Amino acid sequence: MTSITYGLRNGISYQRFPGKTWRKVSVCSRRPAARYGRLLNSDRTNAFSTSGFRLKQQQPHRKESFSSRLGTAWKNTKIEWYPIPVAAGVGFLGFLQFYRIQERQRQQREQDEFDNEEHTEPGHRPKKRPRIRPEGPWSVQIMSTLPLKFLSRLWGKFNEIELPYYFRIPGFKLYSWIFGVNLDEVAEPDLHVYPNLAAFFYRQLKPGCRPLDPNPDAILSPADGKIIQFGMIEHGEVEQVKGVTYSLDALLGSQQPNESSTHSTRSNIAMSSESPMPSPFRTRNPSNDEEVIRSDEEFARVNGISYTLPHLLSGGTKYPDEPNQGLPTDQSTTSKPSSESEVRADLALANPSRPWWAPAPSPVPRALYYCVVYLAPGDYHRFHSPVSWVVESRRHFAGELYSVSPYLQRTLPGLFVLNERVVLLGRWRHGFFSYTPVGATNVGSIKINFDKELRTNSLTTDTEADRQAERAKQRGEPYSGFAEAYYDAASKVLGGHALKRGEEMGGFQLGSTIVLVFEAPKGRRRRSFDEGFSDDDEDKRVGGWKWNIDIGQKVKVGQALGSVDPEDEVRS
Repeated sequence: MTSITYGLRNGISYQRFPGKTWRKVSVCSRRPAARYGRLLNSDRTNAFSTSGFRLKQQQPHRKESFSSRLGTAWKNTKIEWYPIPVAAGVGFLGFLQFYRIQERQRQQREQDEFDNEEHTEPGHRPKKRPRIRPEGPWSVQIMSTLPLKFLSRLWGKFNEIELPYYFRIPGFKLYSWIFGVNLDEVAEPDLHVYPNLAAFFYRQLKPGCRPLDPNPDAILSPADGKIIQFGMIEHGEVEQVKGVTYSLDALLGSQQPNESSTHSTRSNIAMSSESPMPSPFRTRNPSNDEEVIRSDEEFARVNGISYTLPHLLSGGTKYPDEPNQGLPTDQSTTSKPSSESEVRADLALANPSRPWWAPAPSPVPRALYYCVVYLAPGDYHRFHSPVSWVVESRRHFAGELYSVSPYLQRTLPGLFVLNERVVLLGRWRHGFFSYTPVGATNVGSIKINFDKELRTNSLTTDTEADRQAERAKQRGEPYSGFAEAYYDAASKVLGGHALKRGEEMGGFQLGSTIVLVFEAPKGRRRRSFDEGFSDDDEDKRVGGWKWNIDIGQKVKVGQALGSVDPEDEVRS
């Protein structure tokens, strides 16, 4: 009996037989149901695909990395070149060249007008000195364009910001771990005491952490640091690195310290209680003069430093704060600037071959030696006196503030000549002695304990240096490059400020470099057949100055850099 399929409903096939009623039949038993099954599966697949697409839209979009997006854009972006008309390019270059010529002529006119005018009014702001653009690799060229002095001042202000109380210990310990600071040597074990980075940089050490070498004939290391270079100065040239030298005149100044200068003043001394001699500003009464003189004479005799008393035995005085009773005074008129410059140049021809810093003739041959000590950011930032000596004058060179890292010392010739520095000039038992702290990038200031007038890395000192350069140009003289002060008021006998061996002199904010230049016995040659009469080996000399250090060696305050043979001590 044949059945007739009438329709489908809810997956059920309804069939009707002739003369019979409807009957439900399973879909699986009929081919149309199979087709319906495929249709149903297709609907389910479509429903699943739609829900998957909706789920994908609801999920957060994963952001690709910058390098991935940059690589995709670089590969897929089409490069198109657009031609520029030749006339437009030539016109732009011509306009640029015309602007440069006009700007150069305008600056020249302003300079000529500035030179022809008299700038003596107090409120006048001087013209800035021309900056020296050093030669070197691209890193040096980029560094020379940066405002390093301004950035260093900002860094100094940042270091003075007070740190939160609970951040000080972890912050200072992190700094110590990075730069290798030995916290066991710090005088103050409680790091909470240091309010900011500047105070921690300028920390003190425990007593006895830096013992002095017992040899009295040795020169001690002025600071904790690394030996960059040392040796003997020949022909007035100091070796910065192997094959690179700079002039000693450029480092210390070409003028003799006792020459009168319009920008030289007496320094305002601020002496500590540990100073080996009294301050003149504390003892300017006649009752203490005799005690002060005895103290100064004792210091000079013990350390072998020459001294004189001509101004004490005469009736006059060299100090303006003391009245001149019945004595003649200087009422002469000032000479012409052109006459001064001409006479100075004429007198300089009297002995042109011997500079002012050259060793004086003596029975024992003498020479100039130098040593450069680099202070890293983690080192102890205070510096001390390497010998017992007398500081007679101070010269402040308001230069640049390039980094003094060993890398830049190798790549930038004349680095110490370009940077801001404080040159302390004086004498010790063997003659000339100079002590030069050199500034660097991010060094807030150079402090000298006995000179409260000194200001480094300051807008005031830069402006004053510009003003002195302007006045020197008006006089028709070359600018010396420094401002000089004398310490003759510190001692009537010694004519300077006395510093004993190992005494603290000052310090840096952060790290920098110290350059020592000193005179010492050269030693003598011992002629014998065994030595072969050789003159080309400095090691053949007997006596004199001997080094105890190597390049790259780490040194501490009080460690001996070298010493003088005691035989030469007796001879000299």
